[in-house]
Order: sequence, then C-alpha cells, then structure tokens
Amino acid sequence: MKRVFLAVMVMMASLLAFAESLTGYDVMKKNSEVEEAATASFIATMTLTDKNGQKRVREVLEKSKDFGEVKKSVIVFTTPKDVSGVGYLMFDYDEAADGSKKDTDSWLYLPAMKKVRRISGSDSSGDFMGTDFTYEDMGERGLSKDTFHLLGEESVDGVLCYKVEARAIDAKDKNPTRVFWIGKENFMLYKGEFFDKQGKLQRTLSCSEIKKIDGFWTTERMLMTNVQKNHSTLIEMKNVSYGVEIDESLLTVAALEKGRIR
Repeated sequence: MKRVFLAVMVMMASLLAFAESLTGYDVMKKNSEVEEAATASFIATMTLTDKNGQKRVREVLEKSKDFGEVKKSVIVFTTPKDVSGVGYLMFDYDEAADGSKKDTDSWLYLPAMKKVRRISGSDSSGDFMGTDFTYEDMGERGLSKDTFHLLGEESVDGVLCYKVEARAIDAKDKNPTRVFWIGKENFMLYKGEFFDKQGKLQRTLSCSEIKKIDGFWTTERMLMTNVQKNHSTLIEMKNVSYGVEIDESLLTVAALEKGRIR
C-alpha cells in the first residue's frame, strides 16, 4: 500500500511540474515584462570591426522615458565627427489587450542633409548606421509577430537559460527564424541567433555583464556578429542613470533637427 501511495505522489508531482512549466510564448512574455525604469540615460560606445580587423569607434548618448502606452527614446551620435549629430528617435508602443502591437514609429536625422527621414516598415530590416544591428533590433518587437516554441534548457556562460525558437508570421521577414536564450532566474536575454530566409545562420548576439543597477536589470555589453560578412558590432554601456529628469521636448523630431540633445 505504501508503494502505491508513493507512486501516486510521484506521478502527481510530475504532473504538477508539467502543468507549471512555461511555454515558449510564456518565456518571451516574461522577457518583455522585465521591469524597466520610467526614465533612463546612458552613454554607449559602439565598436565596429570589419573582416580585416579594422575598427571604427563611435560614441552615442541615449535618453528614454516611458509615458505608459508609449516609450520614447532618442539616440544621438556624439563622436567621431563624421557621424556627430546623427539622431534616431523611436516611439515604442505597448501591446494591446488582444496581444496586437502597433509598429514602432522611428525617424532618422542626418545633419549633412539637414532633414529627418521616416523609417518605414520596409526599412526596419536595414542595418542601423552601418552596424550589425537592424533598426528593428534597436526597438521592441511585438510578440504577435512570431510564434514561439520552447526547445529546452541550456547554459550560457554558466547561466541556465530557456532556449526558445521564434518563427516570424510574415514570410518576408529578414530573419524568419530566431533562437533566444533567456535566463531562468531573471528572464533577461543572454544569447541570440538570427537565420536568413535560406535557413542559414546570419547573425549571433552575445549579451554579458548583466547586472542590477538601481534595482533594474541592465545589459552593459552586447556583441552582434554577422557571421556571413565576418563583421561585428560591440555596444558597451557606461554612465547608466535611472530615474533622472528628462525634458519631454527632447524626445521630438524638432529637437533632433535643432541639435538640442547633448
């Protein structure tokens, strides 16, 4: 009788564990819900390395503010001289109750041309200012654009992660298949793989130096490598500040054009 009781308890425990397990969608949903500060400001260094090992270093300033239904962010290049003053403004919208999400509104300002260019949906897959990140990578992709499948669990640099495959619903997507490694404890992104339309690995993303700053999880180092072009972009964040006062008028197209953001 005791053996039967133990067998039933083991079976119930197994069923309970299965019932509590997360789906691929659940994992990515929790990743999108990681708490962020209402305002943020930081400086980042971008190091671009080509196939010959030649490096170009750029520095950018970013400010962002969450207005509830929309998060507004602006990135301005400060050095070197050839890109100084280039600005990129993004309006990222929250998902609606039905899971749909309005596409990010974004604008690129080029001082040499003295005009702002709207980045449309067809442009979002393009490389952001010659880096290995796309315009879409710089914003937040809605969960409704993909279907998700939990592939299992793997460790990345000693951190146990959920491994999730994302398949784009739109067949025209630049990277119709992507795989993400999301930390089990904090639901932060630790690694990513991006595949082209032929199913070949195109880019890899490595996230490190992930820590809490002022109570908010922060990724301070991101390395995106285009394995097909043998080109990479390293983003390193510094001077990260949360909860700072940000003038709302800076998060506008007019502010970009007037060079007000410093």
